[in-house]
Amino acid sequence: MTKLLIFIEENQRFDVELTIGAIVAMKGARNAKRGNLIGAVFECEYSCAGTITVIRLSKEAETVTAEALDTCALSFALELQRALAVDLHAIDMEYSFNVALRDFQTVEQLRQAVSD
Repeated sequence: MTKLLIFIEENQRFDVELTIGAIVAMKGARNAKRGNLIGAVFECEYSCAGTITVIRLSKEAETVTAEALDTCALSFALELQRALAVDLHAIDMEYSFNVALRDFQTVEQLRQAVSD
């Protein structure tokens, strides 16, 4: 299973409190956990379109990861971009794409870009 990795720029970190606040405010976010988790400082489930994906903020706050590359993960990525003032980028584990999330308004547009 591939993952969606969301980041700002190389060597830039997310504001932990701002990012967690934005995520837990999302309609689909639930079961939020904070602390010393395996590889993460924050984790929750994000549900949409009948599916659930696990979201994690890395310990170094360099990436937010969605544990899938489906409609739910892409929807989360766009919602996170709308919630944060910084420009976000997304890649998959195979580095088969690198997209600027601000360039997309819909999940369908993003799906087409990551599928090409």
